[in-house]
Amino acid sequence: MGSTTTFGPFVLDRERKQLTRHGHPVAVGHRGYLLLEALLDAEGEAVTKDKLMERVWPASAVEEGNLTVLVSTVRRHLGDEVVGIVTVPRVGYRLLTQPKGADRATADRSGPPLIAVLPFANHGNIAEDGYFADGMVDDIITALSRFRTFAVVSRGSTFALRQRGADVNRVAAELGVRYALEGSIRRIGDRLRVTAGLLDATTGAALWADRYDGALADVFTFQDRLIQSVVGVIEPTIRKAEIERARRKPAASVDAYDLYLRALPLVYAPESEQHAEAIRLLGEASELDPTFALPRAYAALIYEIRLSMRVPPLGNHDAETSVELARTALTLGGDDPLVRSICGYVLFRIANDVSALEALRAAVRENPNNAAILTHAADGVGMYGCLEESIDYHSRAYALSPGSPEAYQNLFGIGGSHFLLGHYELAIEWSLKSLATFNHLIYTHVCLTCCYAALDRMDEAYASARRVLEINPALSIKLIQDGAAGKDDAFAVGIIPWLRKVGFPER
Repeated sequence: MGSTTTFGPFVLDRERKQLTRHGHPVAVGHRGYLLLEALLDAEGEAVTKDKLMERVWPASAVEEGNLTVLVSTVRRHLGDEVVGIVTVPRVGYRLLTQPKGADRATADRSGPPLIAVLPFANHGNIAEDGYFADGMVDDIITALSRFRTFAVVSRGSTFALRQRGADVNRVAAELGVRYALEGSIRRIGDRLRVTAGLLDATTGAALWADRYDGALADVFTFQDRLIQSVVGVIEPTIRKAEIERARRKPAASVDAYDLYLRALPLVYAPESEQHAEAIRLLGEASELDPTFALPRAYAALIYEIRLSMRVPPLGNHDAETSVELARTALTLGGDDPLVRSICGYVLFRIANDVSALEALRAAVRENPNNAAILTHAADGVGMYGCLEESIDYHSRAYALSPGSPEAYQNLFGIGGSHFLLGHYELAIEWSLKSLATFNHLIYTHVCLTCCYAALDRMDEAYASARRVLEINPALSIKLIQDGAAGKDDAFAVGIIPWLRKVGFPER
């Protein structure tokens, strides 16, 4: 390494321990110099936060927020020139040069997104409200950190920006995030009002916002309800935004994560013909990143869905392929509760692995605010006959995320469980709610057919049965029995007597 290093208009003089720009000293300070020296030594590669802190504060115990502040200070000294310090999510920072006028705020933002939860503003004058707001942000960060489909900036990094009044654009540039959650708190008499909003940090566009009111006398219950509501809506909102971002991205620049996102809407597509395209995209994602577990998990789920819906197979060994994909995904990403929930459900349904039910329950305990995890657990335990538990999981999932693409599954799941409990009127009510959201799920129509038959509302039962055969003309009682043979499938067993009552095809 030479005594000087040039990058953009800057020169780092290693003998004088000095940074200059066009020959004039830049006052980054000793620690700023050490930071730049460490980044330059990496020659464009990412440097972890731990290594940077060891280099800048040797043999000292400092918080990560100090590094965030130092990086922000050095960035200001570098200004808007052709060089930038870029945040690498979940790793650290790297130094790069790029064409003048390029958007540094969007640099190096491929792969899973990073979200920052900003300190909530206290619009009152009571200090205790500020403590409540900070505690609430801490709890939100903790809850969001349980999700693996995105990463969350640490509390120290975001709170370090508070005193400088950082807005979302500065947060995007300095922390390298794609999304930011901001909010405020205000006391109104004996009540608290909290507002929260999720922003696209690269554009400043609002993706979601809501307001919550609660009584001071029951502040802890209010806080728990608020955090559950906020956290529950963030994952599907980010997922939707990420899918749109991946769709807009040029085909030549897509990575494994983009391919995975493009496949997600096809997993639960109304037309089963789209499953083949989803499998192709997920396969390409796995080839690009052999360590990425979610594409394999969702591919396994697609095969399970097709087997459960009794539609024509994609290959000669769909069941074996599904199980193999699920087990591979667990090997790669078994620490992710979403992966465990998807694969646990697949292994229970296809391999009849009853022990997988406990994996579903464990995933719920690990991340009780993920609607997808709750849904898989609800479907699994419901098929096994634990109907009250299934209703509880489905209800919690729907309450967390009533606007998510899979909400119809929870509505049908509640209805299906009530059907098996003999609550036919309730089952009809929930099934109709599901159909109002998504009209193509065949087993919602099956459930309605059976409920109408059980109540001797035969005209409605016959009409509903016709709709079932419109969706899948090949479906028969034998096909249902064959698919359920040797497996715990309470729903398949429960529907057969009522399908026979309406004269459903035997084979």
